[in-house]
Amino acid sequence: MAQKFHSIRFRQVHLDFHTSEHITGVGKDFDEEQFIGCLQKAHIDTINVFAMCHHGWSYFDTKVGQAHPHLETNLLPRMLDACKQNDIEAPIYITVGFNELAAREHPDWVVVKPNGEPYGPPKAPNETPLPSGWDGWHMLCMNSPYLQYILDYTREVMERFQPIGIFYDIVGEYPCLCSNCRSRLKELGLDENNPEHRMQLAKQVYLNYLQKTSELIWSINSETRLYHNCTTEKMGEKLYYPYYSHYDIESLPTGGWGYDYFSSMVRYIRKQDFQYLGMTGKFHKSWGEFGGFKNPAALRYECQQMISFGARICIGDQLHPSGHMDEETYRIIGEAFEDVAVKETWCHSTDSVAEIAILSANALIGAEDSRTSDMGAYMMLEEGHYLFDMIDYAMEFSSYKILILPDQIRLTDSLKNKLEQYVADGGKLIMSAESGLWTERPEFALDVGANFRGKSEWEKDYTLVSDLIAGNLVTSPFINYESGYKVAVNEAEVLAHTYRPYFNRTYGHFCSHLHAPAAEEADYPAVIRHGNIIYISQPLFRLYRNHGMQLYRDLFLQCVKQLLPEPVMTTSLPSAGKVNLTRLATDNDYVLHLLYAVPILRGDTQVIEDVPTLRDISVRIKLDKEVTEVRLLPEMTEIPYDRDEQGYTRFSVDLTSHQMVLCHT
Repeated sequence: MAQKFHSIRFRQVHLDFHTSEHITGVGKDFDEEQFIGCLQKAHIDTINVFAMCHHGWSYFDTKVGQAHPHLETNLLPRMLDACKQNDIEAPIYITVGFNELAAREHPDWVVVKPNGEPYGPPKAPNETPLPSGWDGWHMLCMNSPYLQYILDYTREVMERFQPIGIFYDIVGEYPCLCSNCRSRLKELGLDENNPEHRMQLAKQVYLNYLQKTSELIWSINSETRLYHNCTTEKMGEKLYYPYYSHYDIESLPTGGWGYDYFSSMVRYIRKQDFQYLGMTGKFHKSWGEFGGFKNPAALRYECQQMISFGARICIGDQLHPSGHMDEETYRIIGEAFEDVAVKETWCHSTDSVAEIAILSANALIGAEDSRTSDMGAYMMLEEGHYLFDMIDYAMEFSSYKILILPDQIRLTDSLKNKLEQYVADGGKLIMSAESGLWTERPEFALDVGANFRGKSEWEKDYTLVSDLIAGNLVTSPFINYESGYKVAVNEAEVLAHTYRPYFNRTYGHFCSHLHAPAAEEADYPAVIRHGNIIYISQPLFRLYRNHGMQLYRDLFLQCVKQLLPEPVMTTSLPSAGKVNLTRLATDNDYVLHLLYAVPILRGDTQVIEDVPTLRDISVRIKLDKEVTEVRLLPEMTEIPYDRDEQGYTRFSVDLTSHQMVLCHT
């Protein structure tokens, strides 16, 4: 990235203020002393404050937009002045995609769906109950005059307030058939009835928006931080990254993202060339929830997870329309940020240590079920406590000892050549299902010591492991809820066998409640190894994500052990625990992060409540240099260690939610 931006601080709040025109007395109780008092008590160093909200209203005396009709004070300038006087950074929030005021005044600016209906709530009488969520908002088209409105508004904000940052919200690729988009499709020779053509234009429109807004902001101040909160982005879409100064991983665990979204996405984002934040919320559920409070233990754990991966932290809140800050909210945030404040010194300027990488199927092909395969691989490696990244096909492979190709990584010539060179240089591959096949034909592109014969005719099949990878796996055939692909072995070694059922389940042929039992060995193996490549016939990663059977994970981890007998570290941490290892800028110091909490599904929401203390968690670690000192952080308490015959440094720690360990070499 050519330009440099101010380093982002660690303890941030995103102060939502989407306030309806049907509410009066907006900002009447705002008090600078109470506002700053809450922020300081909560150890907050940065707060996103609102210029314009989803309702389309502004919270200052704007000349471009429209101030909220019941705004009783010039709220935004007062917030900015108070923050400046107290060394609290205050990026400014501007809504983009959702804008109800603009949608009412300019219905021709609203995105039109393929069925001809506007993107927004269905037409209904005003007093019809409206469900929670996105259903109440209209999406605005950036291929309409609305883009110029956003540009004019942004210029006003930039020139008047000189903010340290701009946070644009609700942007992305939204196919549209408004009059402007239909005309543009025609100009480009594209068919408005073709979904791929509509998406092609949507990408162009989004890129144009990114270019125009970013150029405007950085022409006024090249150091202004800028983030576009995209709701449609996926891994691998790097053409948009030049228009970000940093990356904000929005991932409220209780708001639909779940507790594994952040720690999977950060493994990809941390390899990119910018700083990054994790965003959670103080809510029991999600955005827009007044009176909801997350358990303090959960919020504390979420913050600890973010800093363990080197991320800055942003906690979402929503300000009451009166402008009065909720004291209890900031008490709870303060408990989490007090812990962060004493640990963040050890999370600055770190490099992640990883010896395995998942080559993202989602980055390669984009389909939602490919994300399922990625997440299955992620779950297995995280629960096995390996150090790993998520990468895309354009990234460098050589630093990893193993690459995982989950289920759907079919190969082009360029990717095939890159993988062949990686293997020739000593790299190792684990592939499953369709991975390793040519993109255009059902043949292996890589030499796996077998020929591909197509999809199994069985709806389900069974795996029986050989003694080579038995480990603690059962010695009976275990069910695969989705069958594998048939391969004919020529040079490969068989590590596990496939068994077929008596028959597929039909109305005419069925046995018991679910499926027929295993009958005999099938004419294709389950797992084979040829040199540095292991191939698994079944879509094992999708199976684990969808069904969660531990045997799938144990089978995969046995394959990893075949290729990586001496990993950088091992630990006795239970499978729900997380580990991460970072190298500090000194190069001689490493920080090991150990985390443990177990989310429980209550109703429709994952909660964390009880965080037990785990005693005597053992760790074995082998770094490039010999470890000469081991200390608990942030206390700097020295702890005893020894070395085993394999050269690993061994020590034990107690763990309550999060423990950092300094390993000096």
